[in-house]
Amino acid sequence: MRPVIKSYCKLESLFDGSLDLEAIALANDAIDVVEENRIKAERLKR
Repeated sequence: MRPVIKSYCKLESLFDGSLDLEAIALANDAIDVVEENRIKAERLKR
């Protein structure tokens, strides 16, 4: 659900088969990278 919550895709795309598991996994990986970079940037500001 993270890709939907982060507006990477629509919920309907998960249910109608527009996205496969690989696409969802890639979106989750991208979300992880963005969050990790945000945390690192915050640490560098201190």
